[in-house]
Amino acid sequence: ALHSAMVFAMATSPAPSTVTSRVVTPRRAIRSNARAGGTRGVAVSSSTDRDCFPSTSSKVFGTVAAGLVLLASPPCCLAEPGQRPPPVAEMPGGCTLEALDLFRETRAKFSLEVASGALPEAVLDLSGCDYTGFVMDGKVLSGAIASNAKFDDVTFTGGEMSRAKAIGSSFVNANLSSTNFFAVDFAGSDLRNANFDNAIVTNARFGKDKGNNWANLAGVNWEGALLSSSDAQRVCENPTVDEYGKAVLGCR
Repeated sequence: ALHSAMVFAMATSPAPSTVTSRVVTPRRAIRSNARAGGTRGVAVSSSTDRDCFPSTSSKVFGTVAAGLVLLASPPCCLAEPGQRPPPVAEMPGGCTLEALDLFRETRAKFSLEVASGALPEAVLDLSGCDYTGFVMDGKVLSGAIASNAKFDDVTFTGGEMSRAKAIGSSFVNANLSSTNFFAVDFAGSDLRNANFDNAIVTNARFGKDKGNNWANLAGVNWEGALLSSSDAQRVCENPTVDEYGKAVLGCR
């Protein structure tokens, strides 16, 4: 039976800077900020985590004030200590909904550590996957590598994708409402007609990829999206934002 435990003592990570909401109620804004900040405390991971950490390995990750000791379970797959698992597309079963739950609890609690490479064993690599038309409501993609993947026509509401990399991916006609996209990199992605209603897009980036391609923001619904005025003006620098989007974002 899969089992794992986490024992750690670490300081609360710095919360992101204060953000403002356009159509979000104060109660919603407060709850959303808590989700984006990722305050950490003592936790025990459950069997639903599906973590595939190496057998009985342990690692210590230093932080500014404290450390994390990770006691891993017997391996259900794939990665050696200190190494990333293979891309989901190369795993048995490939790009399924169930694969999105790999390392779920770890990524939800430690998205910063996973995204920065401090927890390579918990990286979820969705590169090359095609989830077109899938219903992904409530899924946790925090810290994931979701670059060069397809999420066209997905329904991904009430989920978590903070600090993920989604460079050069496609989210055409995707319903992304009420999902946390804090600090996601959407550089060069195709987001035409995506719906960010009530979503957290604070510190998210919609710029150019290495091929000098802008994220395509034509037809994106920004109404109710949670972002600061500085975030909005950074989005406004993208030439693909349409006139309606500029009006909602308050582009100058």
